[in-house]
Amino acid sequence: MNEVFVEFMRASCLPLGARKQPLFLRFTISYTCAKCERDVSGAVVAGAADGVEVVRWLQCPDCGDGAVQRIDKNTYPGVAFGMKLEGLPGEVEVAYTEARNCMAVDAYGACELVCRKILMCVAVEKGAKEGEPFSSYLTYLGEKGFITNAMMGWVEIIRENGNKATHEIEKVEKKRAESTIMFTAELLRLVYEMEFMAQKYANKKKEGEG
Repeated sequence: MNEVFVEFMRASCLPLGARKQPLFLRFTISYTCAKCERDVSGAVVAGAADGVEVVRWLQCPDCGDGAVQRIDKNTYPGVAFGMKLEGLPGEVEVAYTEARNCMAVDAYGACELVCRKILMCVAVEKGAKEGEPFSSYLTYLGEKGFITNAMMGWVEIIRENGNKATHEIEKVEKKRAESTIMFTAELLRLVYEMEFMAQKYANKKKEGEG
């Protein structure tokens, strides 16, 4: 068994005041949990060393999910990129979470593909027929007022970047993918989250009046 792990487990069985902590192995490490997206002091549940390089296995005290701090001091899995949104319907939320997770693992082309798909998911969720030509979904969202003329320019960027990621061999750069998911998040915020928050506020106001 790895000598670092044995030393850690032996130390863990001692009373807190008697524990002698290895120089390379702290009992907690501050990081952002990828699952609950909270800044936590994660418990170091195991460790392994190769000379001066250390890998640590962590557990979030809030949600219980695990993570690994590699020798480069980065923690994996990484936190999903972009803002966390409320009020998204099922399939839309699944797709948006997938796009954020793609960014966290540097899968920029995959992120843009999913963002393009989100446009279709939103249109279908709002009543468009599934299986229609893709351009019809933007037309539908525009006609129904979910996309205004002022929004159309940056919504087109989502579609165009998704098309490039699909049909062009050239590598998708991080900055472009960041802009694609940023515009996607803004669309979802305007279409879903603002209405959700307004309803949430209205319900709280009614409860207060009651």
